[in-house]
Amino acid sequence: MDKVELMAPAGNVEALKAAVANGADAVYLGGKQFNARQGAANFEREEMKWALDYAHERDVAIYVTVNTVLSDAELPEAMEYLYFLGEAGADAIIVQDLGLVDLARRLLPELPLIGSTQMTITNARGAKYLQQKGMKRVVLGRELTLQEITAIRKQVELELEVFAHGALCFAYSGQCLLSSMVGGRSGNRGCCAQPCRLAYTLVDAKGRKLEAKAEHLLSTRDLCTLTRIPQLIASGVNAFKIEGRMRRPEYVAVVTRTYRRVIDRYLERPEEFKVFPQEEQEVAQIFNRDFTTGYLEGNPGAELMGYGRPSNRGLYLGRVGRRQGRCCKVHLEAPLNRGDGLDVWVSRGGHQGVVVHKLWQDGREVTAAAAGATVELELPAAARPGDRIFKTSDIKLLDTIRRTYTSPHEEGRVPVGMKVSARAGEPLQLEVFDREGQRVKAVSQLKTEAASRHPLDDKVLAAQLGRLGNTPFKLEKLVNEIEGSLMLPFSELNRLRREAVAKLRRQRLAAWPQRVPPLMEFKARWQQVFGWPFGEGPGKGKVPAPTGSGSAGAGGLKPEVSRRQRSAGAVPRLAVAVGDAAAARAALAAGAERVYLGGEVWQGREPIGRAELEALLRLAGEQGAELIPALPRLWHEQEEAKVSRRLELLLQAGAATILVANAGSLQMIKERGVAGWADYPLNLFNSWSVAALAREGLKGVTLSPELNLEQLRQIAAEIPLEVVVHGALPLMVSAHCVLGARLGGRTKGEPCTAPCRRGGYALQDRLGLVFPLTVDRECRFYLYNAKEMSLVDRLNEIARLGVSWVRLEAREKQAAYVKQLTGLYRRALSALGTGREKEVLAAAAREAEKLAPAGTTRGHYYRGVV
Repeated sequence: MDKVELMAPAGNVEALKAAVANGADAVYLGGKQFNARQGAANFEREEMKWALDYAHERDVAIYVTVNTVLSDAELPEAMEYLYFLGEAGADAIIVQDLGLVDLARRLLPELPLIGSTQMTITNARGAKYLQQKGMKRVVLGRELTLQEITAIRKQVELELEVFAHGALCFAYSGQCLLSSMVGGRSGNRGCCAQPCRLAYTLVDAKGRKLEAKAEHLLSTRDLCTLTRIPQLIASGVNAFKIEGRMRRPEYVAVVTRTYRRVIDRYLERPEEFKVFPQEEQEVAQIFNRDFTTGYLEGNPGAELMGYGRPSNRGLYLGRVGRRQGRCCKVHLEAPLNRGDGLDVWVSRGGHQGVVVHKLWQDGREVTAAAAGATVELELPAAARPGDRIFKTSDIKLLDTIRRTYTSPHEEGRVPVGMKVSARAGEPLQLEVFDREGQRVKAVSQLKTEAASRHPLDDKVLAAQLGRLGNTPFKLEKLVNEIEGSLMLPFSELNRLRREAVAKLRRQRLAAWPQRVPPLMEFKARWQQVFGWPFGEGPGKGKVPAPTGSGSAGAGGLKPEVSRRQRSAGAVPRLAVAVGDAAAARAALAAGAERVYLGGEVWQGREPIGRAELEALLRLAGEQGAELIPALPRLWHEQEEAKVSRRLELLLQAGAATILVANAGSLQMIKERGVAGWADYPLNLFNSWSVAALAREGLKGVTLSPELNLEQLRQIAAEIPLEVVVHGALPLMVSAHCVLGARLGGRTKGEPCTAPCRRGGYALQDRLGLVFPLTVDRECRFYLYNAKEMSLVDRLNEIARLGVSWVRLEAREKQAAYVKQLTGLYRRALSALGTGREKEVLAAAAREAEKLAPAGTTRGHYYRGVV
């Protein structure tokens, strides 16, 4: 049975050592920039070099995260960083940005790339899309079932990686704008503030509370797949990923050690597989929000969530008993030690933490007590009989696990053999070799002599040469070819061992593959692609960008101003995204020049059939407009046949262009030879991603709503660009439906009663902001911004960007609203260049405010994101 790779996180040097010491096959970590965990300590460049050498000496691969979206101004620096990483020995780079992928394939095709879970790959066609871009591996979306993973494995050749343990995002990774839009800290830029872990209240369409108190309605439990290891391996995955670059080294050590043991035990004796209670207890003790196996066996409904507490729960210890002064009796459900940390869930006042400094059993002070014992210990004054107690830290477990990676005598993980040969009166030769065939020799400076005592027999040699505690190695095999009974001073034998081991370390590092070309070759590629010498830069404010036509030499790139930029100042055309046929007709009637017909079908509505699609296409054509139907924003492998049939229906109805929002849909239209327009959920952030899609035949793109005006000005393209200027954008798209779990009774074994069909709902946060929500017919959950983005009074500035289209997002809105909003923007756009702009745009802004009772926002156009 093939060995699956166990991949552990490292947010700092200590966590790296913890991962390696406890059995990780690979470690993923980030530098100080361009990685999706900017809150971790991360690695400076010199630390990165050290980390790569440290891991490689121990046969551990290092994958470096450069997995944020990048602006045009950042891409040259990111490419220089990739070269540094490749030269330093990184085994692969984890990426999200399609522009970075395109540049890396041009400049550094030798460097392996891994598609981040931020790329939202949930089907085989999406994986094929990355495979055709030459990527080594993809991290699949965490919402997939075992059956879907198995189906994807059968259709693609690239490696598949899945999350096996740790925190779960509520939303599909790469599709969450909640932290970004609410607080300006983007998950796509590595700065998520985790507002999903806050408390929310479920309200109806009139704002009435449907539950007595606010709870953590978007806070998931932690993933734990220890008991599902056989099924995951059988599905064909190549790597198990432990989440946790923000976690302590102790967490990394415990979780890595446990998964290492359980995986190895299964691979050795599959028929006897089991997970021991102590193993489950230890991973729960080090950190848990309660555990779930996620979506592996289908949608778990409410069992996915940890409503009561968004932080570490610890292990249930017992309940507060009778109080005697400052102490309380507690019957222990788990062992307790002096120095352990507790969390008392007091009836009034929430949770109160305490460290056990003293405990008593049967009237005498003890240092530890076993499960089942009744003890007395000091608890906060607010603790009352019946309150629950959880053990949040175990001092013995922490002390034990810390020794695995802090001891100066490292436990070697790389087996080596040694051969010793000598004759009397000659120097002794020591040969050291590893399993990969690396072999070195060292010769003693002193000559051997006949032994009067302590001859160099097997026992003496093993004792002296096996002293490898401060190296990555452990002595596996010793070959003694000494002729006769000879001796050599132990000091010389130890020096010889150190010399040979140092040589082997250098040779092993030198043999580790370097995955970049020589610097001169890289500089030549850089000059061809960017148009300026490596290391010099184009000058402030000038960011040469690619063209999509492929006309500039072998690279198809040229550093010139794009056709789009040359047309800056022209009035952009008006596009409106709607959710049903009635809204489409309303938009066309009010002056939309393009209508996107949403790929999602909301609960309570019916999908549009072929006849109505044909009628809408005719209507658009008669009015000199166009209708572009969309494929779903997200779809899983099990939905592939349905999505394929939908595409076929759209084409039969006469659709000439299809709106696509994920890699799977891109691959689907590519295979069919269908024209496409790329939607903003693809997180298109720079000119290079646009150029890559242009070369694939797409007719245009809608750029990320996280871009600010300056970043938008930098983007050059040979195909039309579009920006969203109005709408309450979906801040989250999730496979978990809050309505179904809270009001519909949905659990792993129970169906939902579909409360979403009975009215409108929203979530209210602690500040009183109300976030509307919708649910589609696939039971995906969409949470919208409390405020509508509105730029109607800034259309002059938008026009100066040179974009071809501005879009209104209204897919969840009714026809009457769509008609009013479209007419408002039609009048505003028509006023540009007439001399009446100021008056008309100001009036339009007042009207837009009336359409948005919760208020409006400028989005990121003026503030940007971190």
